[in-house]
Amino acid sequence: MRRLLTTLVILLVVLVAGMSALVLLVNPNDFRAYMVTKVEQKSGYHLTLDGDLRWHIWPQLSILAGRMTLTAPGATAPVVSAENMRLDVKLLPLLSHQLFVKQVMLKNAVIRLTPDSEEQTQPDAPIAPAG
Repeated sequence: MRRLLTTLVILLVVLVAGMSALVLLVNPNDFRAYMVTKVEQKSGYHLTLDGDLRWHIWPQLSILAGRMTLTAPGATAPVVSAENMRLDVKLLPLLSHQLFVKQVMLKNAVIRLTPDSEEQTQPDAPIAPAG
């Protein structure tokens, strides 16, 4: 029984030390440009993140961001804006400095479906042929 307890304590210490090292060695702000670029490549929308990104450990390893907005190309108003954004990430890809997001949660999100938030085409943009 004593060996089992000792083993569990050692495992807990190693886990806490590993999570602390990850938080200290990997800066979540390094992923800011990557996130903005990926959102723009995949959807065409422009993501804006205000403030610094920071780690959130419990109950899920996450990256917290402050105010965020998502704007359609050429739009004057954002389609989605939120007071806070939380990205739940996987631990193992972070060890090789890669970001894998499992879930995105928004706090106090506002979705605007108005003419100002719709995608605007440029008047001098070429028109694709029909079909």
